[in-house]
Amino acid sequence: MNPGYGSALALKEVKKDGTLEFYAITDRGPNGDTPAYVQDGKKISGKFFPTPDFTPSIGVITVRPDKKRADITASIPLKVNGKKISGLPVPQGMTGSTNEIALSLAMKDLGTDVHGLDTEGLALDRDGNFWISDEYGPFIIKADKSGNILEKYAPGQGLPSILRCRVPNRGSEGITVDERGHIFALIQSPLNIDGQTAKTAKYTRIVELDPLTKETRMYAYPVDTGYKNTGAAKLGDITSIGNGQFLMIEQGKQHGKMQNLIYKVDLRQASIIADNGDLEYGRLDGKIKPAAKELVLDLRAHGWDIEKAEGLALLPDRRTIAVVNDNDFGIDVGVDDPAVPQAKVTDYTYQQDTGTTTYNKDKSVHQARFYLEKNAPSEQESQIWLFTLPEKL
Repeated sequence: MNPGYGSALALKEVKKDGTLEFYAITDRGPNGDTPAYVQDGKKISGKFFPTPDFTPSIGVITVRPDKKRADITASIPLKVNGKKISGLPVPQGMTGSTNEIALSLAMKDLGTDVHGLDTEGLALDRDGNFWISDEYGPFIIKADKSGNILEKYAPGQGLPSILRCRVPNRGSEGITVDERGHIFALIQSPLNIDGQTAKTAKYTRIVELDPLTKETRMYAYPVDTGYKNTGAAKLGDITSIGNGQFLMIEQGKQHGKMQNLIYKVDLRQASIIADNGDLEYGRLDGKIKPAAKELVLDLRAHGWDIEKAEGLALLPDRRTIAVVNDNDFGIDVGVDDPAVPQAKVTDYTYQQDTGTTTYNKDKSVHQARFYLEKNAPSEQESQIWLFTLPEKL
């Protein structure tokens, strides 16, 4: 498995010889799609976790531009009271639960983790602490330099309650710290209020947290209009460039083609949004000022051909943008079924009460075996790209 330190990026240091050091973070660990999982007659969303003891971790990436290579030179696992956490789902009924079942490749239930995190965002404050956002809660976490979790904010517990309406696994994808020490986290896709708005809302949300006063604010970010529906919009990372302005990745298929775009986002004139669903229901259309956005860089126009651009950092020259991809640990899940050549995992249903796997097209029991394989060649590597803008931001 390739190391998956590509879910977020934060600049650590630029050395005198030009060597760059970044902090980066993994997500919840290697995982993949499962057959439809049926338990007691009910279909449950599931994921394969081939390494259930995996600990979401912060890595140090050392980049030597003259040699055109990057290396993982340190790793900091996340811990609670000195004990490593996992990326397994949060138990049902708890804040952050996605109602997923974690499975081994042999279809065994791997359980849950009350401290489980699907880490996706990473930033540093002036004291050297890490600020991390995740997709489960969505949670915002403060951790010390050794990866020990010091504070954890959740919807209704330090964060606006409405954020619990995130689409499962579309929680907080990016996080940054501005020059005042305020935390800004973005929600990956529009919220799903009462199951109705995930594909129709025109905006997703940016959350501001003052870690000293614990006060929060929310702003409306207008997603692009070229998606099949707005639920296809996926925000990647966010980084502060000062004075209420940020760089942000927005990506997804627009007009049938994959797009990976970096926008400059300005919150200086943006309206504060209430902790309710009025934004998603369209009740605020024409009544608020959303975040202003201006295209800075079209990654695909400059050779980027990877699906997930998930980490973003601006170098001190304010011209060079670093972008890292999420390679999903270089793995996918394959199927070995003698009766069905080139089958897909989603072609099957697993009946937990009988322990049998059926083929969806004819409902017959098949002796299918699920295994790890490499994902698409263009997605296997973890890569950091450096883009130089014609002018300073």
